[in-house]
Amino acid sequence: MEVLIAILSGGAAVALIEGLREWLGRRYEQRARKEALAQRKIEERLTAMEEQNIAQSEALKYILYDRIRFLGQAYIAAGEIDFDDRRILNSMHAVYHSGLKGNGDLDNLMRDVNALRLKRKEG
Repeated sequence: MEVLIAILSGGAAVALIEGLREWLGRRYEQRARKEALAQRKIEERLTAMEEQNIAQSEALKYILYDRIRFLGQAYIAAGEIDFDDRRILNSMHAVYHSGLKGNGDLDNLMRDVNALRLKRKEG
């Protein structure tokens, strides 16, 4: 009888351990699926943010291009520019050209602006 009890209890222990192993395996798989889903959502969000950043940089580049062109043409038409305006315009052009990877279309305009006579400060 004791041998039979030992065999049955040993079998029960094995069954219990196998059941526990299966349960833990399912929990691990559920956790892995949740983490994979969370990672996918993070990657999708990052991709969307990168696309938005690219679009905003392009928009800023066009706005800055237009502003530099407008001001440069106005200074050229006036035939002079004051020191601070020239410094600011050159800074804007540096951001456009180097920071935002502008295409160089404004280089000739900026050469002409920088060749202008400096306006004397009044007062």
